[in-house]
Amino acid sequence: MSTRATRLIFSALLAGSVAMFVTACAPASGPGATPTSSDEPVDIATEIVGLWGSDATGEPHLEFGEDGTVTGSDGCNGISTTYTVDGERAEVEKFASTLKACQGVDDWLRGIRSVEIDGDTLVAMNSSGDTIGQLDRR
Repeated sequence: MSTRATRLIFSALLAGSVAMFVTACAPASGPGATPTSSDEPVDIATEIVGLWGSDATGEPHLEFGEDGTVTGSDGCNGISTTYTVDGERAEVEKFASTLKACQGVDDWLRGIRSVEIDGDTLVAMNSSGDTIGQLDRR
């Protein structure tokens, strides 16, 4: 084989290797790809569904259903209501709750009126839009 033919084969192999390396190192895109930025908008309608809770006294928790229901406990008193999605926020309807006095339980969850999702954290806000607490995905 001539030197020229050897150089052409070597160049073709090198170019192919470089192309495979660049492709393997490129970030994924398209359906099923993992987002690479936390600035991606959250589809709260699907992300909110499930159980969110805390290890605080009484283990406060909320469970959001696909059907727009919310059930849970502030760590002492039961919660049952509904929610609607509004952009990147879910609005939680006012609810009636029992009023048992439970020592050592912070009942902040009774003031919830809307929520947003930040990763695996549900950020709870009151009617003024102030953050009143957080629950973690369970």
